[in-house]
Amino acid sequence: MARQEYLYQQAPAAEPSRKARSRPGWARQGWFLLLAFVLLAELFAPFLVWPLRMPRAVLGIVEIALALVVFTTFTYMLKEDRIPRAVLLIIGLTLIWSISPMIEGQSLAATAWGWWGMFKYPLLALFAFLIQGWPPDFARWFFRFCIGLLVFQIIVQLIMLAVGFPIGDSLAGTFGLKGVMQFTMMVFFIVALGLGHWLATYERKTLLLILALGLLGSTLNATKFYLIGAGILAVATLIIHLIRGGQIRQLFIYIFLIAGVAAVFIPIYNSYLVNTLGLRPLQEFLNVETIEGYIFTDGLTGSNDYTYNIGRGLAVTYGWQQIQRDWTTTLFGFGIGTRSQSELLGIRGSVLQEDVYGVGVTTMGTWIQEIGVVGMLVFMAISLWMAGKMFQYARRAIDPYRATLAYGLMLFTLFWPLWQWYHKAWTAGAMMTLYWIAIGYVFNQMYAAGRRRRVGHRADRST
Repeated sequence: MARQEYLYQQAPAAEPSRKARSRPGWARQGWFLLLAFVLLAELFAPFLVWPLRMPRAVLGIVEIALALVVFTTFTYMLKEDRIPRAVLLIIGLTLIWSISPMIEGQSLAATAWGWWGMFKYPLLALFAFLIQGWPPDFARWFFRFCIGLLVFQIIVQLIMLAVGFPIGDSLAGTFGLKGVMQFTMMVFFIVALGLGHWLATYERKTLLLILALGLLGSTLNATKFYLIGAGILAVATLIIHLIRGGQIRQLFIYIFLIAGVAAVFIPIYNSYLVNTLGLRPLQEFLNVETIEGYIFTDGLTGSNDYTYNIGRGLAVTYGWQQIQRDWTTTLFGFGIGTRSQSELLGIRGSVLQEDVYGVGVTTMGTWIQEIGVVGMLVFMAISLWMAGKMFQYARRAIDPYRATLAYGLMLFTLFWPLWQWYHKAWTAGAMMTLYWIAIGYVFNQMYAAGRRRRVGHRADRST
């Protein structure tokens, strides 16, 4: 198959209605204000705590914003007597993984807090899915907003650098002290959208801009994993392009282009790490002993604070060792909330109370203990199903920006195991907010189109 027939280089985006063109028309609606409240809280609450030194209780505004959205969602479902199947899935998962910790004597508060941490962001997708009045140009607006957000965060980084903040984990835009995880996950999500835009349009300039911005921002906080993560996403994009039936010649052109860019930027970045930051060069991380020492470290972060900063590999292997108590625990874990905590509310899960390492450093290390092998397999199955639905929708979508979101979400969703292994990705609030809003929007458009086709078929039969 030569060239995919739906390429959008000549296909214009859907013409916005007058209401959509008048931005204040939908920007003043209640659903938009609620989602904007959540995103603004995720973006700026950490910055208020550090470096502006406001009390940590300010972070509670994030939970309040999310609680308002969840309350509104369930109120609407009860009012309209409309219960999406996703709610039944959440109820089923809750029943399976909350019974065990309650039987073992864990407090209801700890179980409830663990449930909230696991499902609060997916419930944003449910809220977005139920919205009836999405403007026709929302996908285009969302994609451009994400690029603008990345530019804004890098500007904040540069300002912080100019006023004397050192390069490192805390030079992370508005994400506060040690906010590099939040920043990096946001970058990977936007890079996935950029690659999705290339799959939908073959437009190179926007993709190169996003990749360059991601490299700049990641360099400012010394995130070496950016090159690996972006490279993996790029390889997956090329494979999807090949599977989809694109031109083989064009595929090899982009392979050589990526290789050329890497050949130029990696030595520059490597020199910057060594000469400016005094860090080890990248080639040292290719050594087996260095990789093992980095991934499986269990060293203390300081000489007197007794806080462990265990490696990502050790986090997973330690979690696996912990659930070997019996077959039931291996399969289903200790249950929801057993490794969750809230310093503000004074809540601490039952397993976490007895753990020598404290709070986990990765989502995978935490989840493998809470939901076990079966839970991880269920999550991966749901992720693959979502990615498959996104791929199907992207191939038939008429609007290029809707296809952009679908392809980008598919790419990001396929690599959830990588993001969960890399860091506490499920707590990266800004990325999770953008991701789940986009998921809800695309599924809304996907099933809305299906409903329109079914109505049309019934009308045809009646005539």
